[in-house]
Amino acid sequence: MGTSDMLRHAGSSSSSGVSMGDITDQNSQHINENEAALSTSLLSMNTNTTTRNKKQRCKILRWSFYLVLGGTLLGLTLPKNPNIPSQTWQLSSNIIGYTYFLAWSLSFYPQIYLNYQRKTTQGLSVDFCCLNVLGYVCYTIYTTNFYFNKNVIDAYKDKMSSLSDNDNTTTQRKGEITVTGNDVAFAIHAIIMATFTLSQVGFYDTFTARPPSKRVFIIFFCAAAFCLLYILGTWIYQGQVNILGFLYVLGSIKICVTIGKYVPQALMNRSRKSTVGWNVWNVILDLTGGILSLIQHVGDCASMNDWSGLVGNPAKLLLSFITITFDCIFLVQHYILYPENKENESYSPLPAN
Repeated sequence: MGTSDMLRHAGSSSSSGVSMGDITDQNSQHINENEAALSTSLLSMNTNTTTRNKKQRCKILRWSFYLVLGGTLLGLTLPKNPNIPSQTWQLSSNIIGYTYFLAWSLSFYPQIYLNYQRKTTQGLSVDFCCLNVLGYVCYTIYTTNFYFNKNVIDAYKDKMSSLSDNDNTTTQRKGEITVTGNDVAFAIHAIIMATFTLSQVGFYDTFTARPPSKRVFIIFFCAAAFCLLYILGTWIYQGQVNILGFLYVLGSIKICVTIGKYVPQALMNRSRKSTVGWNVWNVILDLTGGILSLIQHVGDCASMNDWSGLVGNPAKLLLSFITITFDCIFLVQHYILYPENKENESYSPLPAN
C-alpha cells in the first residue's frame, strides 16, 4: 500500500513536471510571437512614416514646380513695370511678382479646403477671419488707387520730388510708384477669398456658436473712427480731403490689422497646445509670398535707383516683414512645439490633382 502510494506520487510528480514545462514553453512561444508581432508593427509604422514623408516631399516639389511655372508664364505674358530701366529686371520682377501673387493667393485655398473636409472651422480663429476681411478691404483700396488713380500718382510724385529737392544727397530719386499690377491682382483676389473663408464660419459653425470677440468690434470701430476723423480734419484744415494721406491711413490700418489678426491665432495655438484645424500649407505659401514680395520690392527700388519707394510704399514693405515673422512663429508651433496629432493625418493638406 505504501509502495503503490509512493509510485503514484512519483508518477504524479513526473506528470506535473511535464505539464509545467509545456506551460513554460507555451509562454515563451507566446512572448516570442508577441515580440515578433511588435517588431513587425514597428517596422510597418516606420515604413508607413517613410512612405508618407516621401509622398509629402514629392507633393511639395510638385506644387513648387507648378507655382514657379505659373508665375513664369504670367510674368512673361502680362504687362511689365515700364518705370524699371533694366529690361532684365523688368522681366525678373514680373516673374517674381506673379509668383508671389500665386503663392499668397493659393495660401487661402488649403484652409478653405480643410474647412470643407472637416465640415467645421474649429481651430481657425474667427477674429482672424474678421480682421482679414477688414485688412484686405483697406489694402484693396490702397493698391487700386496707387495703381489706377492719376491724381494719386501725381500727388505721390510731387511729394517725393519735393523730398528729393530738399535733400541734396538724393538727386537721383524719381518718385516712381512701386505698386505693381500683381499687387492689385492679389489684393482683389484676397478680399474675395477672405470673405469666403469668413462665410464658412457662419455656414459650418454659425456665428451664434462662434461669435467674434469684443476686441474685433473695438478694432472695427476704431478703424472707422480714425478714417472719419482724418477726412474731417483734412477737410477743415486744408479745405479738401488729402487722398494720398488717406491712402496711407488705410495702409497703416492694414498693417495694424495684420498684426492683430496673427496674434489671436498664435495665442489660440498656444492655449490649445495644438495646430489642428490650422492648415500648415497656408503658412508655407504665405511665407513664400512674403519673401518673394520683399525681394521684388527691394529689387525694383534698387533697379530704379529710387529708394524712396521703400518709404513711399510702406504697406508692402511692412506686410512682408510681418508675414515672414509670424509665419516663422506658426511653423515653430506646428513642427516643434505642438507637432500634429493623428487627427490631422486623416485630412489631405492639398486637394488631389
